[in-house]
Amino acid sequence: MSERHLSAQQLGRLLDTDRSARPFYRALAQGVRGLVRDGSVPVRMRMPAERHLAQELGVSRTTVTAAYDLLREQGYLDSRQGSGSWTALPDPSVCADNPWLSVDDDGLLQMHCAAPPATTMLTEAVAGAMEDLPRYGMGTGYDPMGLPALRERIAAHYTARGLATRPEQILVTTGSQHALQLVMSLLLTPGDPVVVESPTYPHAIDAARHRGARIVPVGITAEGWQPDLMAGAMRQSAPGWPTSCPTSRTPRAR
Repeated sequence: MSERHLSAQQLGRLLDTDRSARPFYRALAQGVRGLVRDGSVPVRMRMPAERHLAQELGVSRTTVTAAYDLLREQGYLDSRQGSGSWTALPDPSVCADNPWLSVDDDGLLQMHCAAPPATTMLTEAVAGAMEDLPRYGMGTGYDPMGLPALRERIAAHYTARGLATRPEQILVTTGSQHALQLVMSLLLTPGDPVVVESPTYPHAIDAARHRGARIVPVGITAEGWQPDLMAGAMRQSAPGWPTSCPTSRTPRAR
């Protein structure tokens, strides 16, 4: 497969950088970073040589070198001595420049999003999934319970850890919100208490309220749950066993 290469002329046309910005190398780095983030420049695209880009933009080579150095520092360029530089994406779990981990303009944390940073194995996993895509694209590609092969792997994982599990006992959801909706639909009836952390994921509260549940908040600290507060909330909320699922041994209160 031929190497993907971005010429200085192509990059120059894509960049919408104010030439009067100072320092310009930072503005240039920000422009390239934006192109990589929004997909205008794919990952693993070979960047033009510093000298050629400097000529195209009409700036000194030192300026382009400083911009490339900054992009490498931020994780958006990979370079090998004598071989050139390629676009990259930084490790989202450790990158201080991650836009999804920043606070809003008003300085408030994004509490509406209860998700950890993406794993560093994400790129490899997506590439592997793309290789398997043709196998699952012949039909609709949809199974209400999840792909059989995936359910078999999950069941085998639980069995290996000591909990004997069959594939037909596994349901793969489209995400945590889907799982919350299904569990609450099964276990909750109107008026049932649901113990939640405070603060907590707001959409979990929405799912409980949709079932007519009674929200019982329990404050948490930087150290996590306080056992005495949790025990008090459980006593006061009078949790019971779900009548809609008589074989379950899971309390209604969550």
